[in-house]
Amino acid sequence: MARLFISPREIHFINDLTKEYLKDASGQKIYYFAISVTKTKIHPVYDDSVNKIFENPIEIPAQVGQPEWSTTTGLFGSEESSSIEVFLQARDLLDKGITVSKGDYFTYGDAVFEIIKCIPANNIFGQEEYGVSFTITGKLARIGEFDPKIFFPPQRDGRKYSNAEIQKEFVQQRGLKENQEGVTGDVRQMRERLGDDMAEVALGEGPRTIDTADQTPENADRDKASSFNNESNPVSFYDD
Repeated sequence: MARLFISPREIHFINDLTKEYLKDASGQKIYYFAISVTKTKIHPVYDDSVNKIFENPIEIPAQVGQPEWSTTTGLFGSEESSSIEVFLQARDLLDKGITVSKGDYFTYGDAVFEIIKCIPANNIFGQEEYGVSFTITGKLARIGEFDPKIFFPPQRDGRKYSNAEIQKEFVQQRGLKENQEGVTGDVRQMRERLGDDMAEVALGEGPRTIDTADQTPENADRDKASSFNNESNPVSFYDD
């Protein structure tokens, strides 16, 4: 589309739409572990490091694809491998000062992946300077290659680290600096531009929450479905 018809307002609108989907609807996330360039010692000849030191994990909203699993057989037996593609919102990374690099690691569920590819996925209306997203490809890390339990406390049910458990709560961000989970780091450009002129309907009752805290074996029936939009009596799709 011709640049004549595309202003920063349209660019902001597209960015905010993709952020809204990832942060207010999808709810998927990864934990990103960047290799510390200041703490990791690099071999002067081989330009590599045996002992990599990582920065603290960063939670990043994402759209995560289905992992592709395969099994290979060699001299020492069979080995499982997997690859996965993850969509990251480009403007969100820029707002938070995050630079995703090949060779870093991320976790999704209880699996650890090494980033082997990080490419811009598309741009806005053909304007190459305005990217919408990055697509990163992760390869399942070998056992012992990177262990995130040094960052996450052990879990009572015996799984590898605390964030591997089933997510029981989801809170929207809605472009607010904080929600009930704490600081969000979320920036919506349209909200910043409009300020107090933002229509009330854009916020409604504020960030919505899905909460399954009351879903115990005793009351986890169809009349106690998890609630979204803070509804006191959520609609069950199984009702007659």
